[in-house]
Amino acid sequence: MGLLVCPICKEELLKIERSFRCKNNHNYDMAKQGYLNLLLSSKKKSKNPGDDREMVESRKRFLEAGFYKKISEKVNIMVAESAAKEKELKILDIGCGEGYYTNRLKSFLEEKNKTVEMLGIDISKEAVLAASKSYKEISWFVASGGELPIKDNALDFVLCMFSRIVPEEYNRVIKDKGYLVVASTGGKHLLEMKQVLYKDVKTDFYRPEKHLADFFQLEKTVNVKYTETIKGNENIKSLFDMTPYKWRSPKEGVDRLYLLDELKVTIDVNLDLFRKKV
Repeated sequence: MGLLVCPICKEELLKIERSFRCKNNHNYDMAKQGYLNLLLSSKKKSKNPGDDREMVESRKRFLEAGFYKKISEKVNIMVAESAAKEKELKILDIGCGEGYYTNRLKSFLEEKNKTVEMLGIDISKEAVLAASKSYKEISWFVASGGELPIKDNALDFVLCMFSRIVPEEYNRVIKDKGYLVVASTGGKHLLEMKQVLYKDVKTDFYRPEKHLADFFQLEKTVNVKYTETIKGNENIKSLFDMTPYKWRSPKEGVDRLYLLDELKVTIDVNLDLFRKKV
């Protein structure tokens, strides 16, 4: 039994060779790279929503250089410990980007002798395209995290790494007593880069408990905090390009940053494990 539903009529999607079709004959063809586009044109706010190719390539370079590896490792351990008694897992990574965290989690769990059905969803076609080229053993979809093409009560885990939270939709697709993992930035995250970019730097940060309280109970929080020295102008630019600061930084600040060949930054990330209320 598959996990997907038609984004138009919400009926089950069945795979027929390289296409998916529902009983109402809505048909979706897989791209040659292996991903499936389930984002309806009526749901798009722009022609190409989500991260563009430059942002995707920057994030891919930065993450594959290992600067955020410790975050990935903590996520993997959190999921594995929570699923210690489970042999088979169905996991969705929402806002999966180019698939760095998604692939590392799947590989880690399989090393623990678990059978993992892993799905990655992102609204950015460029991100999903990059993911599907790199990691062939994961099912990749272009879709909105606000209207997931997933059956009700289908998933053991949902992973939300620095993405917008949609509590009602996560509650719908996660099984009873299933888990949601949320990654969000702490107050000191990339503080040194922000000090280069801005005159006045704020250190307040978002906590997700209030938004999720109707549906999820917070089980634990793990803070991942360390420093990294980013060497090389290209790596510094890649880090900047993959952050929201790219869109809201003053030109003089960006110019200062682009002159640097080395930048020591604080990585400060909160990983929250929530369990679905029953």
